[in-house]
Amino acid sequence: MQKARCVVFVALLLAGALAHAQKTELAVTFGAAVSPDGKGPVTCGEAILCQIPPGTLGPVSLGSGFSWQASLAYRLTNLKAAALYLELPVARSPSRIVPGSHDFSSFFFTPSAQVTLLPDKFASPFASIGGGLAHFGAFGSSGNTGAFQVGGGVDFRTPLRGLGIRAEARDFITGHPEIFPVGAFNSRVQHIFVGGGVVVKF
Repeated sequence: MQKARCVVFVALLLAGALAHAQKTELAVTFGAAVSPDGKGPVTCGEAILCQIPPGTLGPVSLGSGFSWQASLAYRLTNLKAAALYLELPVARSPSRIVPGSHDFSSFFFTPSAQVTLLPDKFASPFASIGGGLAHFGAFGSSGNTGAFQVGGGVDFRTPLRGLGIRAEARDFITGHPEIFPVGAFNSRVQHIFVGGGVVVKF
């Protein structure tokens, strides 16, 4: 009798686990970040950027660079044809070159809403939109600004349960980084991330 109760208890636990299975996604992707050139000309003046000889500069250019992104998403509802998630993405570009051969780093945290189509199929397209904060570092200085994120991609299932392959692209649109002189960019700057990696669903 005791053994039967144990079997029933374990069965109920398994049933509960299966009922709540794959409500959470953890994705890690690697790729590159690029940005359209800033707008010039810019009068250098006494800005930090003027480690370059003072005068008039052309458009400020942020070089491409290795980047990574990680996101944790929790499913709020599943309508079979589509599922809605609360997503917490973070992205980091540790080193991109700016004028004067200086490193420029960026970090983004943009809580988002994610919609995934056909979540139980082999290929599941998704779209994400949200907003949060950006942190920049360059020239021995750092600064923060608001960030808006929009992106999307596709998850592909693999034979391993809960493991998928992700390809994605995201555009992080931010305010003017304080570490650049006023006028180096328009009021917004784009940081476009393209990459691929893995997604684990549990």
